[in-house]
Amino acid sequence: MVGKVIRSEADFSKWFMNNFISLGYSKIIRKYNGTFPDFIMEKNGKNVKVELETRASHFILHGHDKTKVDEVICIKKDVKLDVPLIEISELKFIPRIERISATIDEGTSKKIEKLIKDKKYRNKSHFIEDAINLLIEEGNKK
Repeated sequence: MVGKVIRSEADFSKWFMNNFISLGYSKIIRKYNGTFPDFIMEKNGKNVKVELETRASHFILHGHDKTKVDEVICIKKDVKLDVPLIEISELKFIPRIERISATIDEGTSKKIEKLIKDKKYRNKSHFIEDAINLLIEEGNKK
């Protein structure tokens, strides 16, 4: 367990399901299914709503409602939250992907939104990935 690398929130969820007892929970009532909160656990005979975040700041970034969760478990406590926060410092978070932002004009944004609406791309990130791959391919042809 010491020094284990977590690459995504899905990895963190798997780790949690294998280690929840060591964190003081006795049973999983409802496990991760893509809804908020991630888990409903049993702890000291009570149901506890638990949200997992690789970084505590992601709780804010994802727009979660602090009144609908009892505890947040994170790998990196990079902000203070108004809910009980448990940091699993023996884990190391190294993301598979790095998030970046891009500044685009309104016209470009509308064109990308149309491609998403037409189901050619799931979101802007996937569009950007394809654009970068095309640029690399063009560069390799030269």
